[in-house]
Amino acid sequence: MASRSNTRFQKRLKELARAAKRREKEEKRKLRKAMRVSDGSGPPIEAIDPVDLGLPPLEEDTANPS
Repeated sequence: MASRSNTRFQKRLKELARAAKRREKEEKRKLRKAMRVSDGSGPPIEAIDPVDLGLPPLEEDTANPS
């Protein structure tokens, strides 16, 4: 009978370790998300010239053909 209670205790320790690991992972996710949102850094966004891609140039005044 003594080994059965020991097994229960070991199972409880495993459950506590899993819960702690889940909490740590969730905290890391929240931290990464907060850093990503607040930082705003990333690759700079540049306009691409269509001529560089071999396309015809854009017409600047297409909405007003007068």
